[in-house]
Amino acid sequence: MKGNTFQELREREQHLRREVIIIATEDLFSRKAFHEISMKDIAKAAKVSVASIYRYFDSQEDLLLAVLLKDIDNVNQLIRNLTEAADSSLEEISCIFVDYLLDNEATFQIACHFLIRGDRDSVVSEKFESVKAVFLDRFDSGLNTMDYKKHSRVFSESFFAAILGIVITHRDREGMSIENREHLYELARFTARAFDTSMKAFSR
Repeated sequence: MKGNTFQELREREQHLRREVIIIATEDLFSRKAFHEISMKDIAKAAKVSVASIYRYFDSQEDLLLAVLLKDIDNVNQLIRNLTEAADSSLEEISCIFVDYLLDNEATFQIACHFLIRGDRDSVVSEKFESVKAVFLDRFDSGLNTMDYKKHSRVFSESFFAAILGIVITHRDREGMSIENREHLYELARFTARAFDTSMKAFSR
């Protein structure tokens, strides 16, 4: 019994240390640019050694994926709530997606890293692609509850790529003014209307 208790305490301690490293990494990426952060910076922020980080994560990319996964459930729930609401529109979804990307800097930077520069042959990148596929699957399911019964997966992929592109192109990392954010909303709504017209035509 004592052995089991000791093992449970040890596992709990390891879990907490892992969470501390993930939270410290997320905080750094919410405040600094990707290229400004090293594993030494993360270790310092988490108050552990660099060697300790590698006891919990196989690589820096493995750690970055863990940070991304920490927030992915919130994103999936957001998409589910939006698409299941009776008065949901693609325009509303596009604006809330813009807000999410602007207000979650760590997730935005890490997702862009995997989408643009990640090693496509690595195990971690394969896991990221699996997560992306699950996310798109849920959005596809949500579209089925709206007016897009016969939409194609290409619509989901193109829609999110378009909104992400708008944010990448027009965001101001030092802070978005109300006017700038409204401009992004306008671009997102225009994109959503174009997709709405195309998808409804495709669904007929």
